[in-house]
Amino acid sequence: MSGKNAVGFGPCVLLALLASPPASAGVVNGVLSQWNLQAKECKDGQIDLGAMVNVGMFEAVNRIAGKYTPYLPGPAVRGTGSMEAAAASAAHDLLVALCPDQAEGFAGALKSSLAEVKDAKARDAGAKVGKAAAAALLAARADSGANVPDPLFDAPVVGVYVPTIERVGVNIARIRPWVMTRADEVRAAPPPALDSDIWARDFNEIKRLGGKKSEERTADQADIGKFWGGRSVRIVLPQLVGRPGRSLVDDARFLALADMAWADSYVSMMDGKYAYNLWRPITAIRNAAADGNPATDPDGKWEPLLGNTPPHPEYPCGHCLSAGAVGAVIAAEFGAQAPSIVLAEEDALLRRYDTPREYIDEVSESRLLGGVHYRFSIDAGRDAGIAIGKLAVERYFK
Repeated sequence: MSGKNAVGFGPCVLLALLASPPASAGVVNGVLSQWNLQAKECKDGQIDLGAMVNVGMFEAVNRIAGKYTPYLPGPAVRGTGSMEAAAASAAHDLLVALCPDQAEGFAGALKSSLAEVKDAKARDAGAKVGKAAAAALLAARADSGANVPDPLFDAPVVGVYVPTIERVGVNIARIRPWVMTRADEVRAAPPPALDSDIWARDFNEIKRLGGKKSEERTADQADIGKFWGGRSVRIVLPQLVGRPGRSLVDDARFLALADMAWADSYVSMMDGKYAYNLWRPITAIRNAAADGNPATDPDGKWEPLLGNTPPHPEYPCGHCLSAGAVGAVIAAEFGAQAPSIVLAEEDALLRRYDTPREYIDEVSESRLLGGVHYRFSIDAGRDAGIAIGKLAVERYFK
């Protein structure tokens, strides 16, 4: 059963799950979780902030562990210094560079992290490694384009009103990818023609199941659509860090791969969205009389379950791309031993995924049930995301 909610657990199991913190809440490899929480405080961070922080921590830790091929060439210092101090120092310097307005808070967090390393010599040596790793990564990504703001809408006629908001995602498509060779490396094929059978099939499906007043959508389907409506697909990652038998460098590598793939999923989705510029379901359904397809009928009052439609083109599905990318890295990292993912979020039913594919599929399905993506867009986005996740694992940190 995919994406089992609370009804899939007995009451005792429910209480145990709710009472027990995820594995990452312990001290094992806790420096990674601590600094990913610090990264969330970076309000003005660029789209690949998570990748910067986690690749930086991996580079620092791996220079000391010497276990995997690095992202950047650099001096090997195997066995020199504390890996925890190295990770904390790298993350600190990267966050200060990316979010300088919050430098004071990051300084306090670094002081706390370094205080946990009691051996002063190891602490200082590790911190030096971390600072060097951060500096190298900042230099390598200085021209990535990740901090370039999106343009405003152009005014076709001087003095005439145009929307005074940014064209969301335009410049994300121009960011230099982490794992792809170019933004369109896994670009999906064009969406179906409006006069096709596929268009009519998927138009009518989302019209029936994704509308705010749908009479066919079940209560569980509504929960799925709402659960993922405003949540990042990366909320599954913290519980996969710090599991028994995994070293700090192993977890650092895993998080770096996952966030590189996640960042590239955004580059790929925005590349495709602005290449194809396909209308959203709310627009298509309200204007179906003009699509040239006799199998589609307009509904001028139709609204999606989620209420607000994202302010950028429809195809391909973005959540599907991101979940596919992250899920493919999880599958590659843990294989057949991938642990079940349990999400206990505030104001939401408990959700469980026994395999990475269950997680990918439910996130993807949620976008149809929420009324913001067609089935063909979901399939295209999911497949592209999985391809990106596999590229990350194939190309980096062997």
